[in-house]
Amino acid sequence: MKDMPKTKKETKPAVPVIKSAPLRKRGLLFELENVAVGGHQVVFDTIKKHVADKGAKLTPVLFSRYILTGPLKDGLGALLEFLGKGRVSADKLASDVMEDVKAALLKESLAIAPGLKKILKRAAEERVAVGVLSCLDRDTATQLVGRMKQDSEITTILPYACDGKSHPSPDAWLKLARMMSLVPGACVALSTSALSCKAAIASNVRCVVIPDQFTRFEDFGGADHVAETLDDTASDRIFSLLEDR
Repeated sequence: MKDMPKTKKETKPAVPVIKSAPLRKRGLLFELENVAVGGHQVVFDTIKKHVADKGAKLTPVLFSRYILTGPLKDGLGALLEFLGKGRVSADKLASDVMEDVKAALLKESLAIAPGLKKILKRAAEERVAVGVLSCLDRDTATQLVGRMKQDSEITTILPYACDGKSHPSPDAWLKLARMMSLVPGACVALSTSALSCKAAIASNVRCVVIPDQFTRFEDFGGADHVAETLDDTASDRIFSLLEDR
């Protein structure tokens, strides 16, 4: 029998190896307006002006007691009753206040917190995904985020006011993490109040609190860190928590 002729072995063309960017498996989440531009102060100043126009005075204590604990309309209604101005429409006042607050938050003169800008830049360098919760409508929140685009790619915005909440709930922090395809335990939240902090902890998100003059007296038990300001020490603590997950 004659030997069969040998055939050349076919060689498949080499498939080029495409190196993809490392996946972002860690997330930095924060309250947009409160952490970035001192939102509580903006709301306080706005309500104070409207209340003064009606012959009454708003103090930081009254603001913390009535406005930071529930929906704005309900808080204003209770505040007006306390101030002896129960005949004023809380619905209309809430609408007027929110319009003025949104306009104030979008002013170019309102500076982004310098410490946050440094943290966002570091997050971009270390490929940490960034997402925000906001009590603003999506359009206003998106415009505010636009002012921080040069510092970090904020990938996800979740407004929670549509749920009738005045502060982030556990579901809000959890939903934000899931929208970013992250497990809650791989995230660190920056909050400014005990209610927001406890909500983050309840959703299994680690939490760093930066209280302001309206929340400084609150109980932040369970928080991973409480910082007076977003300085370098706070930044190092945030990123160490992101590593220790």
